[in-house]
Amino acid sequence: MGQLMACATAEGVLVASDSKALLFEPYGEERVISLNRVVPVTSQAVLASAGNWEAQDICTDFAEFAKAEGLTEMDALIEAAIPFFTGRYDEILRKMCERLPPDPIVNMYLLLAGFSAKAPAGGHLFVIWDRPKPPKIEFNRVTEVFTLPRRMGLEFTLNDMVKKKAPLAQLAATAKAGMEKLAQSDDTIGPPYHYVTITAQGIKQV
Repeated sequence: MGQLMACATAEGVLVASDSKALLFEPYGEERVISLNRVVPVTSQAVLASAGNWEAQDICTDFAEFAKAEGLTEMDALIEAAIPFFTGRYDEILRKMCERLPPDPIVNMYLLLAGFSAKAPAGGHLFVIWDRPKPPKIEFNRVTEVFTLPRRMGLEFTLNDMVKKKAPLAQLAATAKAGMEKLAQSDDTIGPPYHYVTITAQGIKQV
């Protein structure tokens, strides 16, 4: 699955992720691999993935597509990301059908996060995911805090900090502590961990 965390504030966006993922071989064997789930799309936007490892390939491909099309604004990226994800999702299902009966849920999540100085909110979070019944693809804007898998205690803490206008550096420190604590009890989470902020100055590893 992988662990994602994100916060959107007027100052910018924080995105955090682990790197551990499971790759299922053609005959059902499992292999642990490492993925950098956070892929820069523009100087002020990233895509992060969770769930099935193919979601990482979609992030990389969309970043190349956005660059080729000259997409820079968040609204344009969101508008393009939905049909792009839908098309790639259908391709993945077809490939699965060639070797195994496909799972009705491929279980992929994409988080598009970015900063827009033109928008009053500043930071933006937009999530796209698959589901078992039509419509196969759903999407939603996230106002302030997002975690996947859901971590309600951590979400409550981060939401409270956002409402109190805590700086991104403080949110990053809380996310780091939360990620390390989760990893101690959940063996599906593993290093290296990535923490990225997106502000008017661009993307920065923290």
